[in-house]
Amino acid sequence: MRPSRTRLIELIVAVSVVVISVASLFIAWFQGRVMQQTLEASVLPVIQYGSGNYDLDREEWRMTLVFRNTGIGPAELRSLRMTWDGETISDTSQFLARCCVPAEVPPAERHNYVRQAFVSGELAFLFDDVEGRFFAPQEEVEFITSARPDAETQPRGHALWTALDEVRHEIDVEICYCSVFDDCWLARFPGQSRERVDRCPDPTFSRN
Repeated sequence: MRPSRTRLIELIVAVSVVVISVASLFIAWFQGRVMQQTLEASVLPVIQYGSGNYDLDREEWRMTLVFRNTGIGPAELRSLRMTWDGETISDTSQFLARCCVPAEVPPAERHNYVRQAFVSGELAFLFDDVEGRFFAPQEEVEFITSARPDAETQPRGHALWTALDEVRHEIDVEICYCSVFDDCWLARFPGQSRERVDRCPDPTFSRN
């Protein structure tokens, strides 16, 4: 009986050691996962998009399209896609010809109307690069700015600017950005939706 009892005790001890080892491994894995999630949360970026038409500091009418990292960690904005009326905005001049030329201008002259407004200096856009840019926490970047042209001396520019001010609320913006841990999110505006993605799509916007 004693040998059997000894073997039973040895078996119980061996099983206990295995159970304790597995439990220790699980606890170590769980603690590591919690620490990783805590670290990721401590550097979580949240990039937001917004637009406006008046600069309070300068006290002047100025259209702005702005991106801002409202999170607590840095972010890399890897891709930007803008659409209006179901079509991707891949060229600024073509977009303005579609959305913002006065109705009395014949269709065949719409592109030339926009081109002349830029060439004559009646309308100007200032761009700042955002694709491939790292945003520090709470950093704000004015992606596009444009001062409102004078109605009398810059009639074409004023007409385009005023029309764009109306349709800017209808522009859908899709951005993809990633954290320092290469966790990526696809965000859409004005819907304010955000979802995790494995990788960011290729950029499509052009300032031409």
